[in-house]
Amino acid sequence: MSCMFPLLGFSRELDRLKHASAKRESLLIIGAAGAGKTALIQTAIAQLPNPREIVAIRYSANPHTLLVDLTRSLLLRGHRELAKRAKPGVNIEKWLAAQTSVHLKGLLWTSLESEPRILVLDGIEGASFPMYRFLQRLYFARGTAIIAAARDPAALGALGRLFWDPRSMIHIPPLSHADAEQLFDLAVKRFGLEQLDVNEFREKVLESARGNPGQIIEMCRLAANPHYLNGRHILFAPLRIDVMMRFLPAVTGYRPRRSLP
Repeated sequence: MSCMFPLLGFSRELDRLKHASAKRESLLIIGAAGAGKTALIQTAIAQLPNPREIVAIRYSANPHTLLVDLTRSLLLRGHRELAKRAKPGVNIEKWLAAQTSVHLKGLLWTSLESEPRILVLDGIEGASFPMYRFLQRLYFARGTAIIAAARDPAALGALGRLFWDPRSMIHIPPLSHADAEQLFDLAVKRFGLEQLDVNEFREKVLESARGNPGQIIEMCRLAANPHYLNGRHILFAPLRIDVMMRFLPAVTGYRPRRSLP
């Protein structure tokens, strides 16, 4: 769910995530693409008393890229212990480009053990054993917590060895019909679809999305593009195909042919 829309229907999941963050407890968030995992995380961070205690990065399967992204985020968010040990100088990017994975790994371990943070890893996909070994030490470090997000437990790869307890998981449910309708109405206004014939479009969107907020928003976003319009009528079939291909690229190997805004 895009951050330009309110978080609908996830009050229980939001409370659980905020409680885990306050207690520094690691947690796994499970949900299909577009289910609202990122929106849930962003909303929780914004509502915590000290959001600077949380460092959120997009997961990368490349261990060195993840180490660089995590180090950069910690430095930019004022992690004193890491800055003291690393001494990156004024040009952080130049310093990062000269670092090896072994050096960054040691810096991150010792710095986070001295000055813990909550780490958010969004979009985990097929983690390797080297990644598991790096995060395992942080997972068990006192005061450090890892909030992980993935489409399902199988996507965790080797990190399934850390996030195996169902009691430490949040499963993102589909939106209720009422919440899905409310989100659709908000998206119609946000993307300026009021002048189009949206009655039939509404039924098809709600039926095909099955409560997936990301799909509802994406279908409404594409409906504003003239490519999917015939007068005031929205051409649902090609629009729906392109939306599905965007949500299932790993399964189909397909990439959209057009460049859409």
